[in-house]
Amino acid sequence: MNAELIAAAVLFGPAAIVGPVCLIGHRVSRRHHETVASVVAEFRPTETTEPEPPPKGRIKAPSQTPPAPLANVLDFPARRRDAA
Repeated sequence: MNAELIAAAVLFGPAAIVGPVCLIGHRVSRRHHETVASVVAEFRPTETTEPEPPPKGRIKAPSQTPPAPLANVLDFPARRRDAA
């Protein structure tokens, strides 16, 4: 075989296999983007009611129970002797 034919087969062979897969992926992606764009274009936000304003003056916060005491912490030495 000619060296140029081998080089062409090496260069164009993978492109011939992967090319259609990529083109199909682009087509599916474009359909998806068109669908999303049409959904976004048709979106109408619902009417929101304004929350009622807070009452005048200070509001007492609910009383909080004191936190539970923490567990005892054991002080381990920084380096341990190997048990080998």
